Parts: sequence; C-alpha cells; structure tokens
Amino acid sequence: MKKMKKILAVILSLAMVLGMSMTAFAAKAGATLEVKGLATYAKQKVDIYEIYRLDDNDNAWVAADWTKDTGVTPDNLADSNVISALRTAALKTKATATEESKELSTGKFASNVNFTGLQAGAYLVIVTDPTNKTEYSTMVAKTYKYDEKNNLIAPLNASVVAKADKYHTGKEADKTNVEVGDLVTYKVKTTVPYQEVKPNGDKLVTEFKVSDNLTGATFYLKGDAVKETAAVNTITVNGATVTGFEKLSETLHGQRAFELDLMGLVKDDNTYAGQEVVITYTALVDKANLVENKATSTQDPKGTTTKTYSGNATITKLEVNTTHVLKGAEFVVYRMNGETKEYAVIDAEGWITGQWIAETTKGEVPAGLGSTLTTADDGTVTVKGLKAGDYYFKEVVAPDGYSINNNDIAFTMAETTDKTTGVVTGVAPTQPELIKMYDFKLSALPSTGGMGTTLFTIAGCAIMVAAAGFFFASRKRVNK
Repeated sequence: MKKMKKILAVILSLAMVLGMSMTAFAAKAGATLEVKGLATYAKQKVDIYEIYRLDDNDNAWVAADWTKDTGVTPDNLADSNVISALRTAALKTKATATEESKELSTGKFASNVNFTGLQAGAYLVIVTDPTNKTEYSTMVAKTYKYDEKNNLIAPLNASVVAKADKYHTGKEADKTNVEVGDLVTYKVKTTVPYQEVKPNGDKLVTEFKVSDNLTGATFYLKGDAVKETAAVNTITVNGATVTGFEKLSETLHGQRAFELDLMGLVKDDNTYAGQEVVITYTALVDKANLVENKATSTQDPKGTTTKTYSGNATITKLEVNTTHVLKGAEFVVYRMNGETKEYAVIDAEGWITGQWIAETTKGEVPAGLGSTLTTADDGTVTVKGLKAGDYYFKEVVAPDGYSINNNDIAFTMAETTDKTTGVVTGVAPTQPELIKMYDFKLSALPSTGGMGTTLFTIAGCAIMVAAAGFFFASRKRVNK
C-alpha cells in the first residue's frame, strides 16, 4: 500500500510538472481584427485569408491548405518573400472573410473595417482600391496572445494599418472645351501616405509634396467672377479644412506652377493616413488651343495630365463662279444669344478675347470689336480660340471692286474625339469645306429679275421728244 501511495505521488508530481511545461489553449474563437488607414475617397475592399489555426485538439498550429508550397511557418510570417508567396497563393483561393468600408453621411468612406468572431491564429490581409488610386502592401495579422500568468494561448483583438505602396495623384478639369478668357476649375487629388517609424527612429516617409504645372492658362485665385464663374481656391483633407492647409498662397495668382509641401499632414500616429487631399482652384485660359495641366507628387512622379481645348475656324473669300480668291475682305464673328447677336472682340492676331458685345438697338454691328478679320493673299482668314457652338462670319468690308455679300456664313464648332478611346482631342469646324463666301464684281452685278429702268428711260425720252415737237409747232403758229 505504501508503495502504491509513493507511485501515485510520483505520477501526480510528474503530471504537475508536465502541466506547467505545456501551454494550454483557451477558447479558439472570439478575436476581432481591425484594418485601419484605408483611403476615404472611395469604398475599399478588404479580404483576409486564414494562414494558421489551432488543430482539433487545441495543442498545435495547423496551416491552411492554400498555403502549401509557400514555405510559411509560424516563425517566418514577417518575411517579405514569404508574404509575397502567400499573396500569390491567396489570390487563387476564396477569402476567409471580406469587408468593405462603409459610406458616411459626408459622402466619404470610413477609414477602417472590422472582422469579428475570428479564430486565434494568423491572417493574410489584402486591401484593394477599385479606383486604382492607392496600391496597398500585403499585411499579416496575428489574432492570438500568450497569457504567461495562466499559461494560455487566447484570442487577441488585433489591428493593422493599411500601408500603401503607391498613392496615385489625380487631376480633374470641369471643362473639355473652352474659349479664350474662360475659367476652368481644376481638382488635384492625392492621398496622405502611411508613416512608419523604424526601430532606429528613421521614418519611412520623409517628403510629401504636390506639384502642378499649367500651359495655356494661369492660376486665377482671387478677384471678380469671370463670365459669372467665381474664383476658387480651397484645400480639404477628407472633406474638411485643416489648419495651416486651407488654400494655395494667393501669391500664385497669375502664375503657371506651384509646389505644395504637405508633409505636415504625415503624422507618426497616422492621423490623416489614407485620407484624400483635394486641392481645388480656377485658372484663366490664355490665347491657346490646348490648355494642359499636369499634377504630380513625391509619391506619384508620373501623376496625371488633363487637356482642355479651343478651336479655330477659317473662311475663304472668292469671286463668284470662279476659283479666284480675294484679298482684303474684312469679317467679324458673332453668335446668337436667344434672339440677340453677340459679336466677338478680336485682337490683331485673330484671337477672340473672350469679350462679346451685343448688336445695337437697330440691329447693327456694334463699335469696340477690336480688329476685323482681313483675308490675306490666299483669300483666307482665321478666327482663333472658339469653344464648341454655333457661329457666323459676317462681311463688313468687301475687297476693292467687289460688292459686300450680306448672306452671313454659319458654321459649327464641335469636339473631336479619338475613335478608339472616346477621349476629346480638340475642337474644330464640323464642315470646314463649306466655310466660303463669294462676292460679285461691281461691274457685273446680277440682274434681279425685274423689268429694271429701261422701260422708264424709253418712256421718258418719248415724252421729252413729244414735248419738244409740241413746243416748236406752237412757235410756228405764233410766227404766222
């Protein structure tokens, strides 16, 4: 009996030692994983893939079948090559769970998503931006912890920040065709990058700047409205104004380029990480058929370019019924505003200035139109800087020896597009071959089809002859 008690005591002692040396596992499910730092300008999709979980006996880690051939182990989950292999394999299988960022009342989207009720284990996190403006790094999250006090492995609420590999800088213009003197409203859009502070104190992001370059226009950041369009100059972060980043400096008014330092938005705690920065401003169109605007950033050196166009129209002056071109004809250009003709003010180079003057109360061409358009030796003259719309050439001075043609020539300007992409490529007349006007020589005015003055001339002469005959006959009778 004494021997039996000793044996039992030894067994109990061994059991206690063994129990102390083994890790016990608590309930396997119940963890929450939060993915933060998502871009807020559009709905973001987050997929998670279970890499490891506990086996049925809760005493060992078991890798998911899809991880086969990736070389993953519980000890190398942070290895970049392993993460790359896991991503490739994950994209060929179904996600364990998927969440999308929720739209907010502001029209923006939440910067985080939550996965609940997860198993204690390890998960691959893949974030996708459907707009392709942000490309995210692939991440690994662990949803377990080791409780040394109770010698347990338990589910752990974890969070990861969506770190982006690349942030796209976009550019939008509110018009694809304009006339000289119009205001175009531009929006430059980029995303505040994720900041990572390394163990040695070095920071991943050391510079965050946005650059913008204009050709064919200048910044219009202050002053009166132009053609009922007000000047705009604002900067927002996630739809709100941030102190110190309210607008562009007004010293840029009239300039063509800027570089804006936004590094102050990149915080160590990633306060603004993933949030969209929108720079909105207006620009005044110069004498140019192409207004090109390119926006870049330190995170996206290629950036985005927008193109806005105006067009030119050429009229040819000829002698009627010939191919003889006429030099020296002078034209003005007008358009209809309801029932009223509006005439373009034109400079000496043939560019419209953006100013239009209504006809007089008598329906005549108004004064103050600047230069007229005069045909050259080849019989042509061109008006420049028109947007899409309907217009008319009106002759106001005929070439020497010719009559003015009072039949104004109508023409239509329209956008041209790439047949494959549908992208606007310019503005041009729809039927340029019809923009011609013919004049008659003054010595060869056409018959109007009436009886003219011939009959009246003959009748007048007959009356004069009869009167003369009557006069002389009367004198003869008197002399007798």
